[in-house]
Amino acid sequence: MSTPATPRQESPAPSAHDAHQVGIDLGGTSVKAGVVTHDGRILQERNYDPGFSRGPAAVLDTLAGIFRELGGGERLGIGVPGLLDRPRGHLIASPNLPGFVDLDMRGELARRVGLAPERVHVENDANAAAVGELWLGAGRGERDALMVTLGTGIGGGLILNGELYAGAGMAGEVGHIVVDPAGPPCGCGKRGCVETLASATAAKRRALAAQLPPDAPGDLVMLTERARAGALAESALLREIGRDLGRGLGPVLCLLDLRVYVFGGGFSAALDLLQSGVREGLEERSYGGRAPAVKLLGATLGPAAGWIGAARVAMLAR
Repeated sequence: MSTPATPRQESPAPSAHDAHQVGIDLGGTSVKAGVVTHDGRILQERNYDPGFSRGPAAVLDTLAGIFRELGGGERLGIGVPGLLDRPRGHLIASPNLPGFVDLDMRGELARRVGLAPERVHVENDANAAAVGELWLGAGRGERDALMVTLGTGIGGGLILNGELYAGAGMAGEVGHIVVDPAGPPCGCGKRGCVETLASATAAKRRALAAQLPPDAPGDLVMLTERARAGALAESALLREIGRDLGRGLGPVLCLLDLRVYVFGGGFSAALDLLQSGVREGLEERSYGGRAPAVKLLGATLGPAAGWIGAARVAMLAR
């Protein structure tokens, strides 16, 4: 059922006195899971096929099996994409998880693994990734930061004073800050959200419209390779995409004076090409000359950030 993940060396098996925690990250195409000690040592790390074609109940069975396979424990932390009712642990809807609508994730998983519901901690996947990166990744040692995930869409997780801040449940949704009210339509129903201008999906659309790169329009890997090699048109497009991203983050800087932004997701591999534009956009949509002092950091945990963060959420739960 599983294949080993490869981002890092696993530590020796835990001894009886080690305090460790299982974390699971349920994604749209795979499940990433592992075990981490309370002092941050990775003990196990695995990838799994969620088997979405078998339906939500079977996927939940798979998740419970993963928890047991990795050693179980007194708590379970899981990150899921979509809109959550966080206090109840309900997944309201997820465009990337077929059939997962109004699902009692906490209760169903608790029943399957034999834990009390309050010991199962369900978190939004971007929030979980933010917790992981601030604990063991690029943001280690920072107290206040925004994690921005650049992928098919744009997600965000907000850490304030060392703790995840979710507001009433949906804080950190930076992908839906409107940059251009006359811009492209967004899946949320508005127009010109930063997600429609600076996500990987948006970058592909913009590159295709500009016929870049000329020999393979819309190919982001080739686009970034050519930009790094000095191609002016490709560099200018990525700088403009970065500027739109910075324009979306400007209100965050104004409201919270956050000086640390961690970028993850597949498109974050182009951060070196985006960041000059991001600073220009931040300067344009904020005040006080703060943009040069902002740290723009590339995430370092890769696909492991979500499960590590989910494990950390469970560790810290009161």
